[in-house]
Amino acid sequence: MERDEFLLEHVGRKTPFKVPEGYFEDFAAQMMDKLPEQEAKVIRMKPQGWKKFRPFAYAAACVCAAIFCVGTYLHQNNASGNELSQSVATVQPKSTYSAIDEVADYTMMDNVDFYAYVSDY
Repeated sequence: MERDEFLLEHVGRKTPFKVPEGYFEDFAAQMMDKLPEQEAKVIRMKPQGWKKFRPFAYAAACVCAAIFCVGTYLHQNNASGNELSQSVATVQPKSTYSAIDEVADYTMMDNVDFYAYVSDY
């Protein structure tokens, strides 16, 4: 606080720095004139190492496509052959889980608690 008061007493609130008139109007043009002329360098953004591996990538893609096609073909043959055997055995067993079991699970009752509750009536 003392330092601020000292500065205010000696300098005041006036800014001692002034910008010359018209300084910012042609500032960009002046700055560009001061910069040295250079030719633009062309930088390749594509990595050159990829060209070495391109044939291997094509071969790997072809192998993957062939494996996919063979797998699809074999799966279709197995599915059509197993259709008859699967259609015969479509009987599903009924669940033995009843509503009483659901209530017992919901209330967290075991057999002893359930029998005690039922025997009271």
